[in-house]
Amino acid sequence: MRWAWLIVVLTLASAGCTRKSGPVTAGGRPAAEWAGDLASPDPAVRKKAARELGHIGAADKAAVPALIGALKDRDAGVREAAVLALLAIGPPAAEAAPALTEVRDRDPVPKVRQEAGKAVDRVRGG
Repeated sequence: MRWAWLIVVLTLASAGCTRKSGPVTAGGRPAAEWAGDLASPDPAVRKKAARELGHIGAADKAAVPALIGALKDRDAGVREAAVLALLAIGPPAAEAAPALTEVRDRDPVPKVRQEAGKAVDRVRGG
């Protein structure tokens, strides 16, 4: 009888330890939803989306390409948020190096250019 109880207890304990797999989220939302927010007419929404995609990082393959697109946003705050997100992701965002180089060399806002320079070095592994 003791063995039966032990088996029941172990079965219940192991059931509680399993983790359901699903999309990686930030702020309770997956990368695809945040990427969609980058098209919002509200720059505050786009900026938050860029920050949240940075939290997701390379864990979702949609995050880095969406952030690369955000580097061309008309709002400097959104561009800066995208640069900082890519800086935080680091080498897994290596595909962003050419776009970050473009921002570093041509963005009209000095602070965005400066952060892009740091991000270029970081995504290249420096």
